[in-house]
Amino acid sequence: MSQKIEAIESLRGIGALMVLVDHLLCTFYPSMFFAGRKLHFGYEDAIRDSPVHLLYNGVFAVCLFFSLSGYVLSHKYFTTRDAETVRRSAYKRYFRLMVPVFAAVMISFLVGSFGLYHHMEIVAITGSLGWLDTLFQFPHGDIFGAIYSGLFGVFFSMDNRYNGALWTMNTELQGSFLIYGFLLFFGDRWERIFAYIVGFLLFKDGYMISFLAGMALCDLNTTLKYRVPEPICISITIVGLWIAAVPYDVNGLLSLIGLNIGAQYLNLILGSILVLGGVAFSPFLNKLLSNSFMVWMGKLSFSVYVVHMIIIGSYSCITFSLLNQMVSYNVAAMATITSSIILVYLFATYFYRWFDLGGQHLSKVLYETSYNQVSLVVKKTYTAILVWI
Repeated sequence: MSQKIEAIESLRGIGALMVLVDHLLCTFYPSMFFAGRKLHFGYEDAIRDSPVHLLYNGVFAVCLFFSLSGYVLSHKYFTTRDAETVRRSAYKRYFRLMVPVFAAVMISFLVGSFGLYHHMEIVAITGSLGWLDTLFQFPHGDIFGAIYSGLFGVFFSMDNRYNGALWTMNTELQGSFLIYGFLLFFGDRWERIFAYIVGFLLFKDGYMISFLAGMALCDLNTTLKYRVPEPICISITIVGLWIAAVPYDVNGLLSLIGLNIGAQYLNLILGSILVLGGVAFSPFLNKLLSNSFMVWMGKLSFSVYVVHMIIIGSYSCITFSLLNQMVSYNVAAMATITSSIILVYLFATYFYRWFDLGGQHLSKVLYETSYNQVSLVVKKTYTAILVWI
């Protein structure tokens, strides 16, 4: 893996940690997210309304994930200009995602079936209404429902009852195939500049714009011969972080020049795109983010993302409930948060070996054993349809 891609994947690792911290703080310090909730140390409101909240802004991390996917999924094509790499990646994509997602759903099903989710017991203590009390609302004992959810429901109907974080998988799969389709139709044609413009206009109201922007940045980065000066790259990164950290009405500002973009989190989407662009074009930031620890975090990022809610709903809530009876609220909460982060990464290490790598292996085996046959069937079907028409 090149240093540039290692740095991009390291950003994913940072994003996964942000989501983990986001959900832990949302569990034990809900006022850091929602006005009018319980205050436990008195400064939650001030932190929520300051730029510091970007450090645990899970929505910003999700926007970054989608931009990163656009960049990474298109990188091999733009460096080789080989359309076969796109078809191969598209064929493997669902199976690559499905194995770890299915494993996470089934683990959650087992944890819930054994009565190990204790999140409802601490809602009244933490005050995390409207979030903690909405999690893990699935029928215990319905194993067939869990199997269906893990194989299809998560991806095609946004079923996140077994794991709240998995709502993004539907968008991730759609965005992936948007990238593949774009590359196959417009990847090596100069007219793709117009396709980008049309794509941004069509998908300006949602997360798909992040995938397109990530792909466009990769396109620009691999074809641009001019090296962007380092100060400009770092400035772009800082501006992106600032836009995401300080709540601007970006939609309102754009409307002044006649642009109406309906994306709900436009400042976070725009900020994440700028951060990705700054890092992608900066040799200094590439090197900074390519150290072994950051690369390790990036490698575990998907596993951390799909398992952390299971740990929070079970271990974190049980541990906090016990500690809160012996020490003060804040001591119990901080001890729980710290130990939960350690446990999530420990568990994610094994989950990565068993299921994340398992998904990669399964997708590779299926490609090697069935891709040619499936391609032949598709071509024959397509030819038959053309003849019939």
